[in-house]
Amino acid sequence: MIKGKVNNFNPEHDFGFLKGEDKNKVFFHASAVENKTRNEIEIGQKVEYQIAQGMKGPQAVKIRVID
Repeated sequence: MIKGKVNNFNPEHDFGFLKGEDKNKVFFHASAVENKTRNEIEIGQKVEYQIAQGMKGPQAVKIRVID
């Protein structure tokens, strides 16, 4: 699992970007967050996630908010 934070999130479109401890940013969709609803996702929250190949490139999957 990779650790990082929610870098930005657009609740109208249900997507955003996570920034890993390695400083790399990766796309995520709110549906990939396992333990929170889209209304509970906030910028700065700490997360753990995995990377998978999406239709347009790498994206975060199996995201868990940890704070």
